[in-house]
Amino acid sequence: MLDGDRNAPVGSGWSRRLARLRPSQSRIRTKLAMMLLIPVIALAGIASVRLSDSAQEASDADDTAALVELAGTVSRVIRAMQDERAQAAVQVFKDELDLADTSITGFDNAVTASNERLAELATAREAFAGDVEVTDLLASADKPLSRLTVVRSAAHRDIAGYHLTVYGAAVSRLSRLLDHAVDQAEATSLNRSLRAAVLLSAADESSEQLRVLSLELKDGEPLDAAYRPFMELIGDRQRTLNEYRRISDGTGFDAGGLGAQDARPVNSFEREVTTSRSYEDIAVDHTALVAGFDARHTATGAVIDQTLNDTVAESIAIQETVTRQVLIEVTVVVITIIMAVLTALWLGRSVTRGLRRLRDSARRVARDELPTAVRQVDEQKDLTGLTPEEFADATTPPLGESGDDELSEVAGAFNLVHREAIRVAAQQAMLRVHVGSMFIRLARRGHSLTGRLTAELDAAEHAENDPDQLERLFRLDHLVSLQGRANDSLLVLGGASAAKVRTSNELLGDVLRAAQSHTEHYKRVEFTTVDDGVWIKPAAVDDAVQLLAELIDNATKYSSDPAHVAARFLTDKVVVEIRDHGIGIDEERLGTFNARLGAASPMDLESLQAMGLTVVGILATRIGISVRLRPAPDRGTIAEVVLPATLLDFSPTPEARRRLELTSGAAPQRREAPLFRSRASRSAAAAASGGRTSSVVIDAEDEEIPVVHFAWQAAQVAEQAEPDLDENGLPRRRPMSSLAPGATAPAAARPVVKGPIRRDPAAISATYLAYARGLSGSRQAQKKPNNNPRTPT
Repeated sequence: MLDGDRNAPVGSGWSRRLARLRPSQSRIRTKLAMMLLIPVIALAGIASVRLSDSAQEASDADDTAALVELAGTVSRVIRAMQDERAQAAVQVFKDELDLADTSITGFDNAVTASNERLAELATAREAFAGDVEVTDLLASADKPLSRLTVVRSAAHRDIAGYHLTVYGAAVSRLSRLLDHAVDQAEATSLNRSLRAAVLLSAADESSEQLRVLSLELKDGEPLDAAYRPFMELIGDRQRTLNEYRRISDGTGFDAGGLGAQDARPVNSFEREVTTSRSYEDIAVDHTALVAGFDARHTATGAVIDQTLNDTVAESIAIQETVTRQVLIEVTVVVITIIMAVLTALWLGRSVTRGLRRLRDSARRVARDELPTAVRQVDEQKDLTGLTPEEFADATTPPLGESGDDELSEVAGAFNLVHREAIRVAAQQAMLRVHVGSMFIRLARRGHSLTGRLTAELDAAEHAENDPDQLERLFRLDHLVSLQGRANDSLLVLGGASAAKVRTSNELLGDVLRAAQSHTEHYKRVEFTTVDDGVWIKPAAVDDAVQLLAELIDNATKYSSDPAHVAARFLTDKVVVEIRDHGIGIDEERLGTFNARLGAASPMDLESLQAMGLTVVGILATRIGISVRLRPAPDRGTIAEVVLPATLLDFSPTPEARRRLELTSGAAPQRREAPLFRSRASRSAAAAASGGRTSSVVIDAEDEEIPVVHFAWQAAQVAEQAEPDLDENGLPRRRPMSSLAPGATAPAAARPVVKGPIRRDPAAISATYLAYARGLSGSRQAQKKPNNNPRTPT
């Protein structure tokens, strides 16, 4: 055992096992098993009680049958003792009797018969393993039986009357076992049969005692002292016979009673004794009386044997009946339990199968179908003109409802929950659409206001010669550009695009410097490595600028140290690393931010609180850029931006080439949207890049377009137009300095486009937006006097 396990409580394992059996923690299968177990245990308990009773009845029947058989053996031993006593009495009174045969041979024959019966009794005792009281009763009879040896020895010498009491004691104690057998017989028929046999045995004992008394009498003499014992024995026998007749059907009795004709002398003698006085002389014929007592004893013994044999047969039949009943009950109980278990398993299995199907369906709906439906709702935006309730009603229920059981009701309830989830999702989607529309309207209005403000600032800058005031105007102009970036973020959050009309690609360095110009602390940005010869395709320029601007602004906002930007071309991609030197981000928040950057986050409060990262995630997902934050080696955070090859070009487009020719005096073929938002930001980027970016006046708002050159052309431009900086490091404005050579030259003929024209809805929307902004700006210009001689009218 481990050291940590030695201090664990012993009952902790059992506590955990018992805890699993709690209804709130156990599975439905366990609950059904427990529900099945309780009635099965109850049924098994009731069946066990009944089977126990039946088994006890069977055992009692076995014991009764064995006891009845033992009682039959004991009854035969009693009659053998009575026969031996009768022969012993003859030997006692043989000198006074006038019997024809008083030899000892009869006694010896009786002794032989008694020994045979005693041997049968000994065998029955060994085979009997029932009641302890029976064993005790038989043990109590062993004492007088053991004294028979003395009596038998005396019979051959000088036997006396007191020796005959041994037989009476043995018969009396053996008769107790018969009475006990009557008490143990619970069946009414058995009890009645055994009682009849016991009554006959008692009547026979009274008759045999009368035999001994009659042998003492002398012919022609009064009974005297023997009168009273005679009367008691006759009375006892008569009462016993009367009781026997009452409980039996008189079996063994003929017209003359037991013994019939042969027992008539005894019956006559008893009537004479009962009608005489003790002092009256009684005629005694011992020969006739002995013959009559023998006949009565034989007849009584036959009836007793018949009764006991019938009782034994009946007890065996009862035993077989009880045993058969026990087997039937056991079979019925087992079959009932098996049927109950099978039925419960069938019902429970149907319930568990239904619950399992319901569980699997619920998981499928929760993991696949419902998210897919919600995603489809988000993609449909306007719900195809339906209300959320109508859209939810039109969805197909995920679970089928069949039957009227509770599982079908649960499935119906789950379908209602699914419908309500779809309705809520549709309602949330509509809400997001409405909120997005509000964001778009606010952004459009903000762009309109910033455009007007930019026009006012441009007019003020053109007319201002004071460097301090000009610096302040530049700062205001830069704040306007930041507000424009915020408006573009609102457009992205609203689901629209902030991209401008653009048909020419841009150099990677110019895109980075444009992103720098859109940040608040642009002076804190340092470019360490920027590979030349890589262009960004027109469709991704503005989104890339805004994405990089958000990341650069975030890097410079929370650290006073410069943020370093490096851009390298690696085989089939461009990797831009933006590193700040702040305190860094913990791993948990870093994982949360990377998850937000890796997907278009839903519009919620958390998205608005981290609006910059949310905008980056939306733009990255839209154009296929990968953005990931990771800790810097020493301190701070590195934002790694990967631009795939699908967004890259390695030569300028015809539009970009024609725009580059503007520096050589050629007329512009098409006006491109400005890459730099304001003069201040453009001038700052130009100062940071050493004059790599030039501008052209394109409209009444004096909005200028950057012209990107090849590397060798950029060197020429830098030589021709070195920036004139003041003492504050800002470029000094010169009248008409922003006009490019050849800007007023006639436009060249439009090139013929072969093949079908492919129209981009986003580009068309951006074109309309640019047209509306230009129209609004021209109206503002017409309302005020034109004091700027540089602006063409």
